[in-house]
Amino acid sequence: MSRKLLVLLALCLVGVIVVYRLWGEDFNWSLFLSSLRSMEAGWLALSIAVTLGTYWFRAIRWQVLLAPLKDVRLPALFSITVIGFGAIFLLGRAGEFARPFWLARREKVGLTGSVATIVVERFLDAIMLIAAFVIALSVAEIPASASQTLVVLTNAAWIIAIVAVVVMITLFVVRSNAAWIVARIPFRRIAGWMDSFLQGLSFLQSSRSLILILLQSFGLWILIALQFWFMLLGMNFSLSPAAATLVMVGAGIGSIAQIPAIGGGFQAGYVFCMTALLNVPLEQAIATSLIAAALSFAPTIALSLVFMATQGFSMRDLKARQPEVV
Repeated sequence: MSRKLLVLLALCLVGVIVVYRLWGEDFNWSLFLSSLRSMEAGWLALSIAVTLGTYWFRAIRWQVLLAPLKDVRLPALFSITVIGFGAIFLLGRAGEFARPFWLARREKVGLTGSVATIVVERFLDAIMLIAAFVIALSVAEIPASASQTLVVLTNAAWIIAIVAVVVMITLFVVRSNAAWIVARIPFRRIAGWMDSFLQGLSFLQSSRSLILILLQSFGLWILIALQFWFMLLGMNFSLSPAAATLVMVGAGIGSIAQIPAIGGGFQAGYVFCMTALLNVPLEQAIATSLIAAALSFAPTIALSLVFMATQGFSMRDLKARQPEVV
């Protein structure tokens, strides 16, 4: 048995022990199992279809971000995007580097430049996640007992929003002074990396590109919110789109900390919001969090494996023949 499989089994065992120790005999296993069985296939299928649609939207946005570096075809960006997110779900946050590596291998785009576009994407997504939280909070009907939970979520949202905005402003200032910064780096190789990275931020100098990317990001997160709502409807939760979006925000914040191939943070954020905000029984929240994770991760991983097989990519091949950094 491989070491990775042993680690995975050990983590699963720890999870079972933690659940048992925390809830023991008070945990309603009957409700837990019944929650796993009661599903609406139509809503769940629609949720999966919209999930795959979000990757196409991400590919469209990525094409605009990459335009100063190279004009890359949408089908290629779509497959690389799916492979990249499959890597994140399997490897945790370390998988973030899969997309720029695959792009550099397949399309010969400078690695550091493409990494810059991924950095921008992540902070744009953070800003949109917080915007979704603010909009949903203004219209959702939340029980008065959830006031303390809202304080926790609001504080976390403010921290993420401030960091994201500060980083975006910093990137804009750095890109505006790119030539001055690169000229003052004494080491040629580091200066080359920095120049390539700053080339990946070139869209910031075009107001048209910046507005287009912001609009694309807004549309993308509308799709993500719809996907999450459809998924909850498929699990027999009669929630408004606003309430479902609040749960999505909690799961999104939790997903910052992911255990490879398991998740963990996503499920914790989901359960926290379901129980504390919407008064869903703990057993039902835990059961449906597992389903939500499976529906969010499994189709992406399956499609990424198909793309890797058909396009002749493998993780071993990637390690053996790494692309040029610049």
